[in-house]
Amino acid sequence: MKIIFLTISLELGGSERRAFTLARYFKRRGFDVEFWGFNAPGIISQMCADENIPCRVVPFQWFQGTVKRLISLFYLLIMLRKARPDILLPHTLIPNTACGFVWRWSGAKKCIGYEGGHEFGLAGRNWETLAVKLTPGFLCNVQHLADEMIVFYRLDKNKIKIVRNGVELPEAIHSRSWWRARLGISEDQILAVMVANLSEFKEHETLIRAWRLVANRQPINGKHARLLLAGKDFGTEAKLKNLVNDLGMQGDVLFLGQVQDISGLIQSVDLGVYSSKREGCPNGVLECMASGLAVAAIENEGVKEALGSHQFPWLSPFNNEKQFAENILNLMQDMPLRKQLGAWNRGRIRDEFSLDVMCKSTEEWIFRV
Repeated sequence: MKIIFLTISLELGGSERRAFTLARYFKRRGFDVEFWGFNAPGIISQMCADENIPCRVVPFQWFQGTVKRLISLFYLLIMLRKARPDILLPHTLIPNTACGFVWRWSGAKKCIGYEGGHEFGLAGRNWETLAVKLTPGFLCNVQHLADEMIVFYRLDKNKIKIVRNGVELPEAIHSRSWWRARLGISEDQILAVMVANLSEFKEHETLIRAWRLVANRQPINGKHARLLLAGKDFGTEAKLKNLVNDLGMQGDVLFLGQVQDISGLIQSVDLGVYSSKREGCPNGVLECMASGLAVAAIENEGVKEALGSHQFPWLSPFNNEKQFAENILNLMQDMPLRKQLGAWNRGRIRDEFSLDVMCKSTEEWIFRV
């Protein structure tokens, strides 16, 4: 049986990581698996090569007008008919919408979409709603997002299944001391990290403005703190760097770009931070939890579901940078509390965000729909 995974990008975002994890699982289970992306090759391309999973770029233009959109849909259909899939597993809004229109003519027996973020309406509500109606079933990583899909698209609740993200950090490539030496940061400095691609959806500006308040309170228990931003630039890096310069924080905020050794990086820091206003269930938070970090974040339903009620006191409203800064400072000043929360987070990942459960539950739903 042949399964084709489709993502908007072959770079390593949260949804792409989930799709790759599932592709690897099905490959190892003996399925014929391919991984397709709608733009240029990225880290996922090499990850697929390492697992002997065929990976290809299928150029697709959704936002260049109706004519190019229809041409892209037709080209996708031709490519799928040549590939002869049994099951399509598109991830995120554009692949979900595109596959919703073409899967019945592709030769596939079924198409199961996955939604993990607040993208509703981005591709055009009428287009999306029709594609949703044409798609047999959906997976979603968090309950509040599924509820919003049901309302927004008038989706039958029986067509959607909640399967939480599974988290399993890879082995670290480099040590804590290696990372700190590379960054020019001594062992006695406190580091916070936000792991998220630099895009408008992640609201890094809120974190940077809050960090200015943190920086104004330096040193913290005799130690200086720095903020690390780890993620590929998806259009906001230049603006964020200008903001850092305008605030006079060039030495306080470091832009790392896309980091492949994410486990090594996270293990070299002291605190996870996250500033997105809206989320499904963010991998950047889950990865910090899996590494045993406490997390200070902006309050939203996705972050709350990831962290659990035990850490709600360390969440702050989106428009309250002062409270965000206070939460960060309080955690930085209290090492025993950070360690306690970090241990609790690691246990929550083990108990509630199992990689094995994610893969098996996805397989069960695919063959049930």
